[in-house]
Amino acid sequence: MKKYFYTDGIEKFGPFSFEELKRLNLTRETKIWYYGLENWTTLSKIEELQSITKTIPPKLKVNEASNTTQEFETTTKPPSIKKNEKPKPKNKRSLKRIATISIIVLFSILIVYIIGNNQKENKLYQNISSSAFEANVDFDFYVKKFYRDVEVFGIFPKKPKTTIIKFAKLDQLTNATHIHGISYGMNDDDRIEIYINPSTWKSFNKPMRYYLMYHELSHDVLNVDDLKDLPSNEGKLMYPAIATYESKTMDDFIESSHELFEEVAAKQNY
Repeated sequence: MKKYFYTDGIEKFGPFSFEELKRLNLTRETKIWYYGLENWTTLSKIEELQSITKTIPPKLKVNEASNTTQEFETTTKPPSIKKNEKPKPKNKRSLKRIATISIIVLFSILIVYIIGNNQKENKLYQNISSSAFEANVDFDFYVKKFYRDVEVFGIFPKKPKTTIIKFAKLDQLTNATHIHGISYGMNDDDRIEIYINPSTWKSFNKPMRYYLMYHELSHDVLNVDDLKDLPSNEGKLMYPAIATYESKTMDDFIESSHELFEEVAAKQNY
């Protein structure tokens, strides 16, 4: 199913199906893009969308004389004259001192929080990486297929120098019992580093395994963040609660992965 995007010149919106596009408040000059189109193109110039264009009424011609008359009728108010007012007494030094102390305290709390959070993340990484082990699974198959799939959409990410994909018993580690898979190569084009919970892999069916692998590879290869855990995002590739996808089919997976790749390609071409 073809997906369409449109822009208001500042932001990009989409993807939309043809029927969804018809219901939007578009103009004949709205810029449209879809996979296979080289550049953003005016709606009225896209042949396959002429049925939408014909339903949009033409612009009304503005009466220039009326506009001119209105411009001359505007008046300028004389500047108001303020009476001399006595300044209210303030202890400027005290206020400045309080403001400075408040900023220092807030800044200190922020630093402590960041350091503590980083230490927790580093400890979790050390526990995961040190307990990881090679799996009797051809994870390289998923990596190669992922690169082939994104290239179809005109996305050519850099091939990493290091690729690590291993099993790690995440459900036995503190602060990781709820994690099915985790990646550490985001925003590092030279590294793919993914750890999969073996019990999760064993319990997941084929579509769910594809969802899991492509989800983590999208983090490390395409640098895409998780979506928010909202009902409107359920079914999408970057939805964080993949464990709820038991009823998903391979067709569902293919559609959701293609939708993400179209969005990434559109951002690259914008």
